[in-house]
Amino acid sequence: MSPTESLIKASLAATRHFSPEDIRALLEQPTIIVSAPRSGSNLLFELMSKVEGIWTIGRESHVIYNEFPHLRAENAKLDSGSLREAHADRDTRRLLRSIFLYLLRDKHGRPLIMLPSAERPATVKMLEKTPRNALNIPFLLKVFPNAKFILLHREPRANVASLVEAWKVGLQSGRFVTFLDLPGWDRAAWCFLLPPGWRSMIGKSLVEIAAFQWSASNSIILDQLATLPPERWTAVSYRSLVSDPSGVRARMCRFVNAESRSDVMPIGALPLSRTTLSPPHPDKWKKYELEITALLPSLDNVSRRITEMCELSSS
Repeated sequence: MSPTESLIKASLAATRHFSPEDIRALLEQPTIIVSAPRSGSNLLFELMSKVEGIWTIGRESHVIYNEFPHLRAENAKLDSGSLREAHADRDTRRLLRSIFLYLLRDKHGRPLIMLPSAERPATVKMLEKTPRNALNIPFLLKVFPNAKFILLHREPRANVASLVEAWKVGLQSGRFVTFLDLPGWDRAAWCFLLPPGWRSMIGKSLVEIAAFQWSASNSIILDQLATLPPERWTAVSYRSLVSDPSGVRARMCRFVNAESRSDVMPIGALPLSRTTLSPPHPDKWKKYELEITALLPSLDNVSRRITEMCELSSS
């Protein structure tokens, strides 16, 4: 299937003076945040995007994926939203890199491609984030073979409760909706990422759907990161991000080889992410306590694997 032309045409025109080899060199080793949805990835992304020397497109990369009809889902049957190596054919890789280069901005909003060549870094410290990337690591490694990854994880009770809250908003307002036309789905829409096996959620409660998304997302991430050398990934918890943003930012800056300056940190608590629905509170999950507690045993294995991976990343 051929991609649409608006953003693609603009990016190709703007980057026409860059050879494919130049673009590959500039985007040699991006850092990609991977997490289950509603784990705080926007908060981490917004915190890191304020670091001097880190470049982002300023938002989630849905706008880029939406340019390519064949990247909408795994296949025409909509079996999942997962993307594999085969989805990253030569043209797709080339066009994706051109679009990222075209959209990259620094913390001040200055476009990378507008910098004089003498001021342009040889390799850009690009930070990329969208929750769907949890399902797309094989695809991303085909586009960016040397990519590094940050696993952001959140304990299941709070994460599942946040997902349920967002699903309710999504079904009422259309926000967070990713699919309106899932064959056989028994609700008005599907919100957030679409893991393999989603059809097993037909007839299930929102709490069960949210727990499935949390478990599937983290399981897929863990499986994929386990195939990479340990220096290519690190892990951080939502709890650490909220309680010690300065410490987390300093550690993440070391991971991406960027300078961390304390004078650009917000004073006091971190501002709410733009996707926050209600202020965080440790007991918010108790609104769904009975349903979530009943599901926790089924999430124990993934929780244990996350703990083990985090210990490995800090050793």
